[in-house]
Amino acid sequence: MNTYAFILGRKQLLSIAELCSMLGPKAKIIDIVPEALIAELPEPLAHPQESLDRLGGTISIAEIFHQSKKEKSAIVPAVGEFLTTKFQGRPNKLNYGVSISSFTERHEEILKKTLISLKKDLVEAGLKSRFINKNFKNVETAAIHGEKLLKDGAHITIIQGNHHYFYGNTVALQNLEKYTQRDYERPGRDPHLGMLPPKLAQMMINMAGKTPPEEKIPEHTLLYDPFTGIGTVLTEGLLLGFDVLGSDLNQIALDKAKKNIDWTTQKYNLLRPQPRLFLKDATHLTKKDLPESPALIVTESYLGPPVSQFPLPENMRKTFGNIRETLFRFFQSIRPLIKKGTPIVISFLAYKRKDRFFFVENLIEDVINLGFRAEPLIPHEISKKYGLKVYQRLGLIYDRPDQIVCREIWKFTVL
Repeated sequence: MNTYAFILGRKQLLSIAELCSMLGPKAKIIDIVPEALIAELPEPLAHPQESLDRLGGTISIAEIFHQSKKEKSAIVPAVGEFLTTKFQGRPNKLNYGVSISSFTERHEEILKKTLISLKKDLVEAGLKSRFINKNFKNVETAAIHGEKLLKDGAHITIIQGNHHYFYGNTVALQNLEKYTQRDYERPGRDPHLGMLPPKLAQMMINMAGKTPPEEKIPEHTLLYDPFTGIGTVLTEGLLLGFDVLGSDLNQIALDKAKKNIDWTTQKYNLLRPQPRLFLKDATHLTKKDLPESPALIVTESYLGPPVSQFPLPENMRKTFGNIRETLFRFFQSIRPLIKKGTPIVISFLAYKRKDRFFFVENLIEDVINLGFRAEPLIPHEISKKYGLKVYQRLGLIYDRPDQIVCREIWKFTVL
C-alpha cells in the first residue's frame, strides 16, 4: 500500500491545489482534512525528501502504515505495534515523537494519555525508549531535525480523517533553511522590486501542471516570466529543472535577476543553459521576443504601490484601473505568441480589510474574452467531495494575518 499523508502548509487550499497538480492522474486521493491530504500513489516514493523539496506548500510527508476506526482506544496499540516491529532488538534507546493532526479535541490531552500508555507498552516489549514531546504537545520541526528522528528514530503522525484515523511514519520534512537562504541570502534581494516568496513561486510553477513529481523534466521545457522582477520565478524554475526565460521593463530589476540566477546556479551546481533575460514591456511582446513558444508562463503581476493603511476609494480605483489596463494589454500581446493549452499561472493584486477582499473589477472577464479559459486550481469534484471552502471565484488567496496587500493566484489556459 503506497499511501502517504501530505501535511499541509499555512495556506491549505493552495497546498491542496499544488498537490492535485503534482500527484498526477494515477494517484488516488483518499481523504482531505484541514491539515492533511491522504493519497494512494501508483508507486512508492523512491526519494521522499527529494519529492518534498519540490513541493512549496507541504510541510512533511508521512508514509501511512495503518488506519483504523475513529476510536481513541485504537491509537496506542497501532503505534506500539509499529514501533516494536520496526525497532525490535534495538540495543540503544529509541527516541521518538508523536504528533496529531486535524483532531477537534485538545492535542495535549490526547497526547498525554497516548504517550504515557505507549511508554509502558514499549517497556513491556523490552524496548528502551524516550519520547521527545515537550509538555505533551506536537513535536516541533526543529526538534525532529535536532533529534535526527528520521534517520535514527521515528516521528509518528496520527491524522483524524473524515471516517478513519490514519497513522503515518514521517519520511520527509520541509527544509525551511533552504527557503530562507533562497529568499534572504541571494545577492539581488530588493523589497521594492520583488517580494514574491520562493516557496510561493515554487507552488505557482507546480500549479501550472508541467512539473513531474519525481522524474526529470523533458529537455527544453521552457518557462517564461514576463514580469521578471528580481527573478524569483526563474530561479525556482531552474531548481525544478526547467529552462527559463525572463523579461521586464526595468533594467535594474533584470540586473538583480541576473545576479540571483548566477548565485542560484553556483550554489546548487545547476547545469541548465544560461537563461536569456531581455528588456521589454510585456504589453508589447512580439514573435521576435518569443521565437520559441514557452511550455508555461508563471509570473507575479504588479501589486500596486506600497501601502501602510487601507487605500482610499479613489486611490484603490486608480490602482485597479491601471493594473486592469496593463494586464489586458499583456494578455492581448501574449495570446498570438503561445500555443493552445499553454498554462499561465499569475498573481493579481487584492486588498483585504478585515475579512473582506477587494479585487480588480472585470479583469477576469477581460482575460476570458481575449481567448483564455480560467481553470480551477482545485478540481471541482475534489472541492465538492471534501467540502473545501473555495470561493465562487476560481482564484485562491495568498495572504498573511493583518496584511492589506494580498495575492490572488489564477490559472488560465489558451483556447
